[in-house]
Amino acid sequence: MKLEAVQQILEEEGTSIEEMEVNESYSYDGGEAFNDLSIEKVYDNVLSVEQHYTQRMDRMSDPEVRFDVSDPDNWMPIEYRQDPGLYRRDEEDGLEMDDFLKTWDKNLQNQFPAEEVTGGDER
Repeated sequence: MKLEAVQQILEEEGTSIEEMEVNESYSYDGGEAFNDLSIEKVYDNVLSVEQHYTQRMDRMSDPEVRFDVSDPDNWMPIEYRQDPGLYRRDEEDGLEMDDFLKTWDKNLQNQFPAEEVTGGDER
């Protein structure tokens, strides 16, 4: 399952998962109401989508999900991290988290509308 919100943001930025280079990332400020959003291609076929905040100068994931995007139409969640202390990983079969991802995608669409947030900081 791919996150439509992320795909829309990347399209508004004029790119796609296939076109992104390794370590290419986009970051968006969540303001006072929401955690910030970062989208980064961390490996050739791995995309990280993370909402995060800072606590005592440490970056805290709330959450971060890494997807195997070797099939751009079917993202397979392979890693889940929620600070402090929750971490799951399954690179072979993927993680079963469709319900969570559907809810998160809807929240991201509301919190970070692609047409409003694009032009964010590229790192």
